[in-house]
Amino acid sequence: MSKPKVAIFEFTDCEGCQVELVGLRERLVEIADQVNIVAWRLGQERAEPGPYDISIIEGTPMSKEEREMLKWIRKQSKQIIGLGTCATLGGIPAIMDEKKRDYWYKKIYGPQYKPRGIDALPLSAFVEVDFPIHGCPVNGDEVVRIIQEILAGKKPQSRNYSVCFECKQAENPCRLLEKKPCLGPITQGGCEAVCVSGGSACWGCFGLRKEADVDGLLDILFKISDSDEVEKYFSMFLKRTETYQKFRNSKCQKLRF
Repeated sequence: MSKPKVAIFEFTDCEGCQVELVGLRERLVEIADQVNIVAWRLGQERAEPGPYDISIIEGTPMSKEEREMLKWIRKQSKQIIGLGTCATLGGIPAIMDEKKRDYWYKKIYGPQYKPRGIDALPLSAFVEVDFPIHGCPVNGDEVVRIIQEILAGKKPQSRNYSVCFECKQAENPCRLLEKKPCLGPITQGGCEAVCVSGGSACWGCFGLRKEADVDGLLDILFKISDSDEVEKYFSMFLKRTETYQKFRNSKCQKLRF
């Protein structure tokens, strides 16, 4: 049987998630032996047209051209995998909404400037995504696990535990108990708690875990920090999700009373 045809594309991004792919080294070679990578601008010169068995896409489609390209890729692909938080949640570019982006375009470049970027939204706002691989950047071990499961004909499953579980494994002190904001309790695991282990907070780049108690976490965060500080955490990677709107509603209630 012929090997599955895999294509790797990118839209507006920093290419950090693709660098993580390259960093897999020997494990990337093992995966490459199981598939036929027919298009990958960052990794090879040759590029074959579709159709593709699997398309892996990094980045958020911010321009009209990128959105049209995304729809073409969807038609050419049996499966689409979103690679990284820009693809799955909108990422850092999604912090700024369309109206503010238009304001700053004119403020910085002048009223005559015609920007290509419209707004930063996840791939799922335009096409069906078969599986998202969250992370800013992605975790190499998670990428290998998910791709191997797909190649084996399985449907990959997200980690059914929070970052807090991985923090305990790493013996990290709980930031919330130290009265420091953190989104670890509502964020799905798989990142190995790399940010908290490095002295930072969890900002939620791996997306929400199943049955996340957002309201419970908000009650804790409002007690240990002010609403503007809490908003920084919820707007970093969750700006285009229902979770952010839930935060906004809770913030309005707190201010009202």
